Amino acid sequence: MVTTRSRSKNNRAADKDRSKERFAYRPRSTFEESDALVGYKTIDHYLQYDCLLTREELQRLDEHVYSAVDTSWLDELCMKKFWEAVVLYYPLWVAPNLLTLIGKFLSDAQKKIVFFSGLIVNLTTVLVLSFYCPTATETAPSWAYFLAAAGLFVYQTLDATDGKQARRIGASSPLGELFDHGCDSASQVFVTLNVCYALQLGTVRCGVFIACLISVSLFYTAHWSTYCTGQLRFARFDVTEAQWSIISMLLCTAVFGPGIWSIGVFGYYLKHLLLAAVALGTVYQALGYLAVIFTDGVGKNGSTVAGTSVLFPICPLMAVIVPYCMIYSKSASTVYDDLIVIFVLQFGAVAAKATNRLIVAHMSRSELSLWDWIYMGPIALMINQYYDIKIDEPRLLKYTTVYVYLSLLVYCLFITRQICDHMGIFCFKVSPQRSNK
Repeated sequence: MVTTRSRSKNNRAADKDRSKERFAYRPRSTFEESDALVGYKTIDHYLQYDCLLTREELQRLDEHVYSAVDTSWLDELCMKKFWEAVVLYYPLWVAPNLLTLIGKFLSDAQKKIVFFSGLIVNLTTVLVLSFYCPTATETAPSWAYFLAAAGLFVYQTLDATDGKQARRIGASSPLGELFDHGCDSASQVFVTLNVCYALQLGTVRCGVFIACLISVSLFYTAHWSTYCTGQLRFARFDVTEAQWSIISMLLCTAVFGPGIWSIGVFGYYLKHLLLAAVALGTVYQALGYLAVIFTDGVGKNGSTVAGTSVLFPICPLMAVIVPYCMIYSKSASTVYDDLIVIFVLQFGAVAAKATNRLIVAHMSRSELSLWDWIYMGPIALMINQYYDIKIDEPRLLKYTTVYVYLSLLVYCLFITRQICDHMGIFCFKVSPQRSNK
């Protein structure tokens, strides 16, 4: 018994040593030639620094295994059963990533293929409401709010079933996790804008911007904790519950109109009480994430999966938040209130790229870099303001918004292509062997 107990202790110590070695710090190596490069020195330098992984990072990506702990109340109550039933209707030839971006449902009655889109549905609904509510103070037709609620439900269903479809056809891969969470990061601002339209938060000073800031910051913090622990953890009230709360809010707005949120309760508007409740819930959730970040790091001395400081991921987050807070507060005109949708869409794109970089760093166990070329967008706005350069602010805002979305798109396209080439898989296609299972 003594010998067995001693061996058990030795095994545990060996496992601990292997774990520490796995999460040890490794500086980023020199970038090597890649098929992803285009042959122009300046462009290739940009791609190497901004978009592509090194060979060592790709090798560590191969070793990545998705890990999550889900204690969500609604998931356990009914939603998992619903999603497991839905996934059985998907054809085996439908790639999981296609469900996140474009889900296909066959209509036997009409013999047509109807395309729903997870990410694109959210984008479509926010564009519809943006057309009717450009400053988040107007009232849209009831059907527009219904459409937003339906779009969020479709996105939630497709987003929740892509992983199940991947396991069903044996197509699970790190690319699927990256694609899933990457689309989620881009959708954060779309969903939050629909809430702002329903509550008419444009009537509240900084209301739309603060709501979007809270949304993207909390999402980033969730993945910050994952970067530290190597495990994505869902609370009792988490994504599913928040999405159903938003769906219910949009349906109430469609039936009763946005004026229902201006009803007086205890001397306050109902929407102000809702915002206060959301703020308190956000603080509670964020404190939970921070407690995990400071105490549960899996690397040496409680560091991240990359062996780096658990505090450093706050730097990219601040690099996103601080410039936009300065830009919004410094403006002497109402340009950013008049064009609040474009302003927060730009903010959401910059935050989405920072979050995607954090997700990739977690999966490849690599260190984060502080600089990103997408920051040239907010920097241009700041320089124009603080040095009184006579460039039309609305026009510059539109140009920089196009720039940041192009930067985000290029990053997503090139890193997806690189991972697909490295792993020998397709992003939106299932191999014949898998589809015939």
